[in-house]
Amino acid sequence: MRAFWGVYDEGHRITKRKARVEKNINNILGNPFNSPFITYIFGKDNYEFLTSLGVEGCILIDENPYPFDALEEQYRHKLEAIRYCFEEDGYDEMVHLDWDCVPQKKLSPDFWKTLGKKEIFQANLLMYHRRKAMWREDDKRKIPNGGFVYIRDKNAPSDLIKVWEKMRQPSVEPPMAKYTDGLMGGWQNKEKYWELFEPMVVNLHRASPYDKELLASKDINFIHYQGLKN
Repeated sequence: MRAFWGVYDEGHRITKRKARVEKNINNILGNPFNSPFITYIFGKDNYEFLTSLGVEGCILIDENPYPFDALEEQYRHKLEAIRYCFEEDGYDEMVHLDWDCVPQKKLSPDFWKTLGKKEIFQANLLMYHRRKAMWREDDKRKIPNGGFVYIRDKNAPSDLIKVWEKMRQPSVEPPMAKYTDGLMGGWQNKEKYWELFEPMVVNLHRASPYDKELLASKDINFIHYQGLKN
């Protein structure tokens, strides 16, 4: 699944990102390796825009393009789309992809089986330049990246939203880090994260804390070409 929300506004760096997202959508539509996916949409105009491009599987879940605050709660929309997928549409397993998470080949036959071998939540570990996980004693710059998110637990989206509500910030990634830390009884190290939460079907195009040889051992179906991180 993917999600789309918001209104383009040059007045802030966060709202300006919508133009880049729209470029990424066009790139995805031209990708020969796409598998069918659902797109959950906030905003009637956004729904009409995507359907006019020929995007299939569009579902309008709110006519308001910003039911959550555009700046302070920007990526709460992503969590709401994931919640809707489970609680309203009744899925019991899903992958959320950002529009810059790009298929590299046709989906492997063992794609879902491979994801089923690790934890109920999986996302690439990313090394930020700045500290993000301030509650930890160490490894404060290593947190999950939100570009590819796998979940197979109906309670997980609501649990993530509860964590986000306590932290209240635009990004969902520190709450995801808090959530995965909780699942393993507190942060341990990147090796334990790899064992439990690092998905074996996708890589980041940069800023992973793992070495190239280990990353190359994956069955790489997707690469997340994420923007600049700070």
